[in-house]
Amino acid sequence: MDIGMIALIVICLGLMFLLAGIWRQIKKINQVLDEIIEGKTDRRILIRKYSLLSDTCYKLNQIMMDNKERIIQTRRQEHRNEKLMTSLSHDIRTPLTSIIGHLDAVHYQYIHGEMNAESVRQAREKAYVLKDYLDDLFQWFKLNSKEEKAEMEPLDIVEETRAVFANWVAAFEGNGISYDFVSDMDEIRISMDRVFYERIVNNLLKNAMEHSGASKIWIKIEQAGITVAVKICDNGVGIPEKAIPFVFDRLYKVDDARSSKGSGLGLAIVRELVLIQGGKIFAEPRKKGSCFVMEFPILEN
Repeated sequence: MDIGMIALIVICLGLMFLLAGIWRQIKKINQVLDEIIEGKTDRRILIRKYSLLSDTCYKLNQIMMDNKERIIQTRRQEHRNEKLMTSLSHDIRTPLTSIIGHLDAVHYQYIHGEMNAESVRQAREKAYVLKDYLDDLFQWFKLNSKEEKAEMEPLDIVEETRAVFANWVAAFEGNGISYDFVSDMDEIRISMDRVFYERIVNNLLKNAMEHSGASKIWIKIEQAGITVAVKICDNGVGIPEKAIPFVFDRLYKVDDARSSKGSGLGLAIVRELVLIQGGKIFAEPRKKGSCFVMEFPILEN
């Protein structure tokens, strides 16, 4: 047998061993994939680093990791949706049932005189509560679906904030709440959406007045380098430190610290509106009261 024939036999044997190894690896890959199909999403394909199939297996593992993350996110979204539907069922049905009860009492003349007027007043009050809830709900859906687009323009945030704050003075005085507005600069220009910013400040002021039990509410505007911070604070019951990371979550209510009244969407909407405008917002830890801080980049002169 000549050398050429021996070399050919050696090459054929080498190819057979190589193909056999690849076949064993493919069987292992198929076994892992079968287990993943059965629901064992934590399984991964283990293979030698310098194998011919190592790159393919790496990509398959990456696909499986991404798929597992999507499954986790989908389950979280399903849980959020279930929570939202439960909240909708309760927060819409409760005031609606009350409205129907009061109006039925008036319609069928079960009550008369002052009680009649009181039922109409309570039905009207519940109707406004329901309207506010639905307004928050539709606002959240629009933000969550990315339908809301910010119309950015250069504006003086000091003047814009002062104008919104001034509209609350009568409400503060009517509820016996003292107030203050402080800014270390007369003018600070940023790029923002005027309508969105008004909603943000109004939501935070409303939140402070209705839920904090505060006797004083104030706004402080500070410039720090290339950013401006707008702080909306109160001296009310405050927010427990353990709750601070969750106050901007949808439907989250700090029941043990603040009033449970409200949709649980207000602060989630505020955060989305701030983010749309390129800012950030957080709750500042305080020993007494609460303070929400918004930060926006300042426009260069």
